[in-house]
Amino acid sequence: MFKTYADMLLEEAQRQKNDLYKGNALLSIMRYYYSKNPDSLRFYLKQAEPIYLATNRIEDLCRVKGWNIYTLVLGGTHDQVLGEVESLKELAVRYNYPEGVDMANQALANFYFNIGLKDEGADLCDEILQGMEKRGVSRIRRFYLLRLLLNEKPKQEYLFKLDTCIRNCEKEGITQLDEEHSLPFLKHAFYLYSAQYYVERKESSQVHFYLKKLGELEKQYNMNTERIMTQFLWMSYYNLIRDYDKALAIVEQLEHILLNNKRFNDWTIVEDIKADIYYKMGRGMESAKAYRDSKAVHDSIIQAQYYEDLAKLRTQREVDKLKLQSKELELDAEKSRARSWVFGGGAIVLLLLCGALGFLAYSRHRYSARLKIAKEKAEEADHLKSAFLANMNHEIRTPLNAIVGFSQVIAEEGDIETRREFAKIIQNNNELLQRLIEDVLDISKIESNTLTFVLTDQDLQALMKDLYSIMSLRIPENVELQLDDCPRFTLRTDRNRLTQVLANLLNNAIKHTHEGYIRFGYKVAAGEICFYVADTGEGIPEDQLEHVFDRFVKLTEWTTGVGLGLAISKALVTKLGGRMEVCSKQGEGSTFSVIFPV
Repeated sequence: MFKTYADMLLEEAQRQKNDLYKGNALLSIMRYYYSKNPDSLRFYLKQAEPIYLATNRIEDLCRVKGWNIYTLVLGGTHDQVLGEVESLKELAVRYNYPEGVDMANQALANFYFNIGLKDEGADLCDEILQGMEKRGVSRIRRFYLLRLLLNEKPKQEYLFKLDTCIRNCEKEGITQLDEEHSLPFLKHAFYLYSAQYYVERKESSQVHFYLKKLGELEKQYNMNTERIMTQFLWMSYYNLIRDYDKALAIVEQLEHILLNNKRFNDWTIVEDIKADIYYKMGRGMESAKAYRDSKAVHDSIIQAQYYEDLAKLRTQREVDKLKLQSKELELDAEKSRARSWVFGGGAIVLLLLCGALGFLAYSRHRYSARLKIAKEKAEEADHLKSAFLANMNHEIRTPLNAIVGFSQVIAEEGDIETRREFAKIIQNNNELLQRLIEDVLDISKIESNTLTFVLTDQDLQALMKDLYSIMSLRIPENVELQLDDCPRFTLRTDRNRLTQVLANLLNNAIKHTHEGYIRFGYKVAAGEICFYVADTGEGIPEDQLEHVFDRFVKLTEWTTGVGLGLAISKALVTKLGGRMEVCSKQGEGSTFSVIFPV
């Protein structure tokens, strides 16, 4: 009904040419499509933008542009996010609307959280919050930001800020913050986040306290809220206090609700918890069955996604074939028209036609040659795609088979050391699968030229120390990680991409070095800065040096990974304006260099 009334309002506003009501109707329609159909939201945003600019409704325009950025993040269209964020900031600055800059930065923080940059997202949110507090921004806007922080990185500090906001509202007699959010709504959020916070810290008494508060509030105000999160917290509470029968009763309710709502990923999480509860109760067979059911559904989700991507690829092949057939039909049509002119013309026309036919024959020859080249390229691309999919299918199945296999036997293994070894194997294969997917996504973005770079001035001494701290945790016992003394230097580059390249080189050195040392650092000389990673590992045969940066190249079949790390590193360095070099001697070690002009 909401959408129907909004459509009727828009139709009447257009008939009366009333921009005020037209803008109101478009805002309601975009709010409706925000969580249902992002493409429709963007369609109506194009209609609304000139109206909002003409009527100076900058707040509404910034708000819907923020919604658009959130949908891009959720939809995985990450290459467009940074451009839209900058566009929103420029709009807000141009019209002197600082809250619009906050909206853009908040959407950017959400993007950071989505791609795994938790610390960067939290730091940006803290910066926005401090600015809001200095400017005295409305409490509801600060609540939106606190909710984002508590969803992604719960901290006692954020809970305290939310509680302070609620207490100040009570002191001032405020019961409604805006048309959608009341004071009981804020209390409900505070109790929910507090219960989640103490579940993670396994403080059962605090969990029970806030869950009771939550139930009393819902009963007092007859709040019709989604019960899934509350039930999940009660299940976690009973699991903490070892009342497993009550925990299992809630598990059964959640399983039914999640399956009916087709929330299969959440269902697998609950099923894993169920398996853990059965294990703690000493019911090994039921625990194993729950784990097996969870993994089966999880594998089905992955397989469905795989076949969906494969179907898209096959559809593209069919489109290419249809295009080739269309070109052939066009050529046949040209031949038919030429024949009709031959039979219908006279002598003079025939002479002219002979010249025309000669030109047509030449054109057809050239066109046929182009068509043949295009067909060969299409077949080659098809072959490469098929080979790539076959390779990926093999590489993905390798860690998946280990994960599934050892997950099935770990629950039945009695020896604690053996179970720990199985768990370590599962964890290693999880990390291998994650790195594989990240590498494939990176190489895809590089090929499609959609990879974005954020260039800022970087303190290289601090960057190298951070990298040393991270990599030192992965070094084997017989290998020493050494960071050479590096002069203080500031380089304008993309910190994340430079870190990714150096981490790839260090990980590569770790894989191939079993004793000795791995040394890294940088030198500045002759208008260049040279980063280097040297090791005393097995080295690279001379005949493979020129191919080491190619894709899917591995020194031995026993090397982990798919051979994309060095190819990605070289592509990233080239995009940043640098070059890569390698020197190596088999049995003595290798040195990889990354060189940028300064």
